[in-house]
Parts: sequence; structure tokens; C-alpha cells
Amino acid sequence: MGPRRKILISILLIIIVILTVWQLTSPRLIPSVGTKYLSSAQYPNRGSWVLLEISSHGRVFLAFSTPNLTYPRTSVQTSYSIIVSKVNETASSSCARGFSLKIIALHVQDNYDGSTSLLAPSADLPDAVQALTIFNFKTSANHQLRFTVSYELYEILVLGSLLDHSATQSFNVTQNVL
Repeated sequence: MGPRRKILISILLIIIVILTVWQLTSPRLIPSVGTKYLSSAQYPNRGSWVLLEISSHGRVFLAFSTPNLTYPRTSVQTSYSIIVSKVNETASSSCARGFSLKIIALHVQDNYDGSTSLLAPSADLPDAVQALTIFNFKTSANHQLRFTVSYELYEILVLGSLLDHSATQSFNVTQNVL
């Protein structure tokens, strides 16, 4: 085996390793689920919104649902969740299989006393992306919570993915605390 052949094999192996790492670090492709998380009584009990995201190779309708997972009381931690699912998508590129997203930040702020909460670790649902936060209410009142979600929209290709753009959305939720 000559030196040229060794160099070509080394270059080929490096390319294969790079493609494998790119594929393994890509976000998973989540399916379009329609209004599953919008119409269920379990998920949108604090509110839900549908937004159109226009990418460079298509468009996707994202549904944001905000359930609180525990009953809110003072001096007890309350868990909130943001569930982002795809309602519908249209990919205009032949090499794109679809769109996916990663939630990179979740910030909850209470306008009543200024309390804040940040993203907590969470497990994704099989057909949506989820982020959790734990919030401590200090007073009994009607609280106006502002959820700020930062996420990255990815185009999932046949091999790997490309970051299309990042976005930040905010939603207000009213919560009565006893």
C-alpha cells in the first residue's frame, strides 16, 4: 500500500467521523402532531399559542402549551412546563426532511413581586419538545406570569442538520395562588 493510498484512506476516515458526529449531535426530528397538545385537557391548562415560523427552506407552525404540573400555593414549589410541538410544516427543499427545535432558555417572571425562575432539566415527549421550570410563589394573589422561551429552529437534512435561526417568544399567563 503506497503513501497516496494511506493518505486517501485517512482523509476518508476523517470525513466519515465528521459526518457521524454531525449526525449524532443533530436534534431529533419531531413529527407533526396537529392539535394534540392544544386540544388535550391535560396540556394547555394555562394557555396555548400557535406561531408561524418562516425558515429559509419552508415554514412550520409551532404550538406552545403551558401546563402547570402541580397546584400553586405559597411556600410550595410549583412546576410549570412549556411544550412545543409542530402543528404543520412545509419544507420546500428536497434535501430537508423537516424541521425540529431545541429550547435553549426558559425564563418565568412574576409581575406581582418580581420573582424569577429559570430552565430546569426535563425529558422530551416522544413527539414534542418540553422544558420545565420550578417556581416559588411568595404571596397569595392573582399573579401575572411572563414566560419567555428562547429556541433554535433546525432543518433536519438526510444526513445531519442545519441551524436555520434562533427566536425568542414571550407569553403572559394569569395564575391565582391561594
